This record gives sequence, structure tokens and C-alpha cells, in this order.
Amino acid sequence: MKKQLLLGIGLTLTLSTFLQAQSFTGSYQMVGVKVSYTNVARVAESADDSLDSYFLMGIWPSNAAPLLSAPLAGWAPGDTIAVVETPDILLIEAGLAGAGINLNVGLNQESGVLLIPGIEGSTTTYPTTDTEDCSTFAVIAPVTDNAGISYSSNSNSYDSEEGTFTWGFGISESTVFDWFDAPEEWDEPDGDNYGLLIGYFNEDNTGLDGADVIWHAVDGQDSDSGIDDAGILNRHLGVTLAPADTVTVAALNAAGMSFNVGTHPILGGTGVDLDGDGENDGVVNTDWGYLFDPIGDDGVMLSGDEAYQFTGYYLTYNFIAAANVFADIITAEFVDNLVDTDGDGYGDTPNIVLHYVLLGQDENTALVSAADSLAGLAASNLYYAFGGTDATMAGIVSATASSTASTTLGALLPSVGAGTMTLTEALTATGQTTAVATLGALGAVGITVDDSDHDYDGTNGRLVIQIGNSCVPDIQTRDVYAMFDAVDTDASVVSDDILPVKFAVHNNYPNPFNPSTQISFDLIENSATEVSVWNLLGQKITTLFSGELNAGRHTVTFNGKDVNGNTLPSGVYIYRVEAGNNVSTKKMMLLK
Repeated sequence: MKKQLLLGIGLTLTLSTFLQAQSFTGSYQMVGVKVSYTNVARVAESADDSLDSYFLMGIWPSNAAPLLSAPLAGWAPGDTIAVVETPDILLIEAGLAGAGINLNVGLNQESGVLLIPGIEGSTTTYPTTDTEDCSTFAVIAPVTDNAGISYSSNSNSYDSEEGTFTWGFGISESTVFDWFDAPEEWDEPDGDNYGLLIGYFNEDNTGLDGADVIWHAVDGQDSDSGIDDAGILNRHLGVTLAPADTVTVAALNAAGMSFNVGTHPILGGTGVDLDGDGENDGVVNTDWGYLFDPIGDDGVMLSGDEAYQFTGYYLTYNFIAAANVFADIITAEFVDNLVDTDGDGYGDTPNIVLHYVLLGQDENTALVSAADSLAGLAASNLYYAFGGTDATMAGIVSATASSTASTTLGALLPSVGAGTMTLTEALTATGQTTAVATLGALGAVGITVDDSDHDYDGTNGRLVIQIGNSCVPDIQTRDVYAMFDAVDTDASVVSDDILPVKFAVHNNYPNPFNPSTQISFDLIENSATEVSVWNLLGQKITTLFSGELNAGRHTVTFNGKDVNGNTLPSGVYIYRVEAGNNVSTKKMMLLK
């Protein structure tokens, strides 16, 4: 609820008028900042999206020499990728200094200008992010700026208890900050990009001791952020770390479950509340870690459906070796060894399936028979590869694999027939299930398959997975809270020390407008200048200014009237700025 100053009608009007006359013009030093970045996956549409990826990949043994990769997480457009906040240490001056951040600004409310630096002779820096090689990282960048500002206010925004006055606050044409609008209803702003400036009056209400600037901005043309030259969204979030924890396995061991404990975090681990404070401990973001899963697909710990159950519940080299045997034989027999049965010159039927069809089996039965035979052969080979020497034991392992493969594929083929699963997907799932069963059978006949007691050593062991760099197409929202101390609130301190580097005519504000709008432009040298308004027929309607102007930013107001003082009808008009040899025009819209 808006706070009113209840001191009687007469005094309220007097004080209200006094406060509205106050100005935030002056120089300000930032003493604290908090920024929250909300990153949401978007549809790829810019030419800059050629490296886009919606998956966070785990890679072994390394990004530089990948032999294995698998998705660890994925995002669809609209999913939140990450919410990142600057550390709280930046809310204090010592934290800013430690990070190398030094920002001061000059605000001129009357001229509608923001200058960086705002203190003559100083060097300014500001925290931001950069993305290179699909990696997003924080940087402290040197900054200068000559931006346009706008503001709105009403008397109800004065808080007598806090000694503050709030303006709706906006920034435009900035090369450093987001562009955002000054909302008229500062306590109920609408739209995606808006800001507030809260001024803190000194004890005698003659000026400001400090100010807070707060804004909310979303990538797009309105904020002039996260877009390419054509105005199309092009930001990417470079994801190089995965959530993990360092306490999962140790906590399970403490609970009486015997698992081997490694030296790297568990990828995807959510931590454990070890100290009873209601928050999980051991949570980290990491670029290296193990895949460890004692739960499986059914969500029940140690229920028997866990893929890594026979390798200590870790993804290990032995597990990959078994899985690769079945993957290789599926590729060799179902992809590479095809026979042309329809006479078009291209192979279309696996030779082994054709063999069973020629024996009188229908296609599905022939597929199951082929899976049975190939799984048995692969399992037998795997037994000997793991050091087995007994043919009887090899036969037992082979029989287990054959039975698993035929049962699994037979259960999946109806889904293939219904079109809800492809044959390739069914064969892949069959191979993975059969590999797990075969590892169990190997262990049952005395072959050591659990290699989870050490990291990969060239022979076997736990796989230490590296997180790959992912460029996720991103639309970002920024919420900024910046605190400033007033250095000097004398209007004269905001000078023309920083001059524009080029002639520029800025978008009028507001646009559309009713009844008036402001037109700002930058001059790089003293110039004879004319600012005029024209209709779409090429007829000059009025001249807003004609005369000499100094180098710097200038603002003129157009009140929606022609040269004779007649109010113009709604429509599109053109404003033209001519300064020396420079001429530029832009469109604006008057709405009644």
C-alpha cells in the first residue's frame, strides 16, 4: 500500500510540492550490488545459434580425447537452465573492492543524461558475463557510457518513515546497461523492462545521501540485450559444470551400506543433511565426477533394476566393455550385414534374420531368434575376454544372455509394430539389458566384474567423467539491485567531460506518446543545429530548435502540435536532426 504523509491538507500539498521539486542530479558511488540471472532455454533462430545444444554431456576420458559421451541433462525451450546470483559479498564496499569493481555514475535529471564515470578522472568497472567456446564466465569490465535516462514520479511515493522518494526510472541508448522504461505506477510496474530509483534524503531534506537503483530486464529489442544485429535473440549460456555432491556414498556407508568411496563428486547427487540444519550438505558444481546409481528406474534403492549393480553401482570400464560388446554385434549384424531382398540395389534385411525367415519363421520370430543367437555368442566371447577358461561356465553365461535378449526383444516388438518405438531403439534397449544380465552371470560363475574400488588405471576401474561444454540457446532475465552513496548532489558536477564519440539521434521517449515526447541526440562538435518534425507526405510541421549547440547530448520536447499551435491528429510523424554535415531521421507515433 502506498504511504501517505498525513499532516493536514495544506501541509501535505506544500511538502508534496517540495518533494516533487527535489532532484536526483549528482554523482554517486556504488557501494553494493546484487544481480540475479534467470536463464531459460529458447528456440534456436539466430545465425549465431550454429553451435546450439540442449544437452549437458558427460565425456570420457576427456573433452580433448572423447571415447564415450552421454547426456547428463537436457532442456527443452521454456525450461529453466540455471538461476545464478552474484555473491552476497558484493553487497558491501569491501567485497566490491576485493572483486575489482568500482562504479560511479553521474545523473542529470534535468537533461536526461547518465554519465560513466560520474566522477572526473576516475576509472570505472562493472561486473558482467561473457561466453566463449561454450563457456559462460564472470568478468569485471572497464566501462564508460553516455546514456539517456527518463523518470516519472508522484507525491504518494514519498515515505515519511524511511525518508525516501521513489521515481520510476529508465535507461535508454546505453552501451553498458539494459534499456528499461520508467513506469508511471512505480509500485505496480508492468511490462518486461522497468526500473525504480529510490532516493534517500538527508536529515534536513535538502538533498540525497544515497540512492538505490533497481531494475528488471529481459533479453530482446526492448532491453537491447541478447540480440544480434537483426534484433533476433542470440544469447547462449555456456554450461560447463554439473550439479554434484561429495557426501552421498559416505553417508550410505555410515548407514550400513557397503559402497566403495572415490575421490570425485557424484554427478547428479543432491547432498545429504548431515548436521540436521534442514539444508543438504556437500552440494557442489563440478566439471569432473562419477556416475553412481543405487536406485535405478523404479526409485527404490537396491531393488535389482539398477544398471550398474554388478560394478559396485558405478559406471566403470567393465560395464562399458560389456555394453560395447553387445552394441558392436548389433551394429555388425543388424546395420552392416544387410541383404537386398526387394531388388532395389540396397541392403534392407539383416542376413541373420533372413536366415531364420528362410527356415520358415515370420519376421518377428526371426528377429527374436537372431537376438537369441547373437547374444549367446557375444556373452561367450565376453566370458573369455574377462579371463574365463571353462567352456561349461561360458555356456552358462551364454545361455543367460540368450534368454535375456530373446525375452526383452520379444516384449518390445509389439511397441515397434504399434509405431511407438523404432526397431533400432528396441535393439539398443535389448543390448543394454542383456549386457547387465551378462555381467551378473559372469559374477555368478566366478569372474570378477566389480571394478569400482579404483579409478580407471588403463585396465579397468571407475570412469571419471568430464563435463562437456554446451551452448544452450538462452533468453535471460536480469534483476538488479544496486546501492549508491551520494558523492555530490550539485548539478554542476555532471558535466560534459565525457563527449559522444559519434553523431547519433536516439529513439524518442515515450513512443508512442500523448501528448508529448522527448527527442535526444548527440553532437561530437559545436554545430549549427535544426530539429524539425515532418509528416509522411514530406511536409514540415514545425521546427523544435534552430541554432548553435555545443558538443554533447541534447534533448528537445515535442508537444504534438504544429507550428501554429494546433494539436495534431494521431499518426506516424518523422523527426529530423541536422547538425553541420550530419542528418538523421526517425519515426514516432502520436496516439490520442
